[in-house]
Amino acid sequence: MTVLLRGLTWDHPRGYRPLQEFSHPDVEVEWDRQPLSGFESTPLEELAGRYDLLVIDHPGLGAAIEAGALLPVEDVFSADDLATWRARAVPPTWESYQLEGHGWALPLDAATQTCIYRPDRLATPPASWSDVLELPGVVLCVAGPHAGLMLLGMAGDRTGTRLLDRERAVAALEVLRAVWSSSEQSFAELDPIGIHELLGTGELKCCPLVYSYAYYGRPADDRAALAWSAAPRLLARDSVGNGTLGGTGLAVTPRAYSKVLAVTKYTRGLLDVRTQLELVSAVGGQSATTAVWESPAVDDAWNGHYSATLGTVRASYVRPRFDGWIGFQDELSERVRELLDDDEDPAAAVDRIEDDYRKVRDG
Repeated sequence: MTVLLRGLTWDHPRGYRPLQEFSHPDVEVEWDRQPLSGFESTPLEELAGRYDLLVIDHPGLGAAIEAGALLPVEDVFSADDLATWRARAVPPTWESYQLEGHGWALPLDAATQTCIYRPDRLATPPASWSDVLELPGVVLCVAGPHAGLMLLGMAGDRTGTRLLDRERAVAALEVLRAVWSSSEQSFAELDPIGIHELLGTGELKCCPLVYSYAYYGRPADDRAALAWSAAPRLLARDSVGNGTLGGTGLAVTPRAYSKVLAVTKYTRGLLDVRTQLELVSAVGGQSATTAVWESPAVDDAWNGHYSATLGTVRASYVRPRFDGWIGFQDELSERVRELLDDDEDPAAAVDRIEDDYRKVRDG
């Protein structure tokens, strides 16, 4: 007898096509879709009562845990399965779903902010933000949470004691202001998908830091193929550039507790390496499985996306995930947008952001 589950994913071919294409002989999942913006705008507790499986991103975990919207993965899957999936996952995707001593989702899709460009218009992508300043035809992704996420990618504190590395944050705001002043500001409302579409169809050359979509490595009838490079380096001493981790995970809600055997069967099949290599990647998914990112065949199929960005993924900044973070993330992005257009002292702005972050974090 086939067990029926209900799931919710996001409304882009990268988010829904792999799930539509994958099937299991004993388990059927009806997948609904929500806009990309729904990750930040729709509380998971509102969805948990309607769905067994949720494709989520990690920054909302704190609020979801507080609301009891998710089951710990240890309550659903065996220790052997979890160890296997952890070993296969691209770092730091697995770690991003660990909070309060438990895992709350399984890495499904991996992404970070990298440089994207039109290879037919830009022979050499910028290696540093100083290089970006010399380029015409640049656009920044500042819509929604993305202005703040750029700052975090460039200057997020890795010690866990602060939100921002002060020196880096001041330097980041200074260079972002300079780039913004000469960039194409009329596209400020575009999210990462819109930025990819714009570069593929318009006259611009480059977006130096935006979440990457391997899906756009193939040309379409009305769109050129895009290419990627590592995130630009901020400071002269940097060996690599940094971005903020994105991607998604597969979470199980309490509604599915009575169907955990079906959930386990389905998940084993979906996360199987062969499924990820041969099905998920083939239809435009962006797997969180290391074998996919290291596959020359997959890399060639998507115009070098994986080899160009794997190092940036591995070095990615993982956002805070406490209850209340999403609201602060929105506020942070609004502040960064304001700072791009004014002449406030960046150091004073960073200090104020840090003070407000501490108040939200510490309650």
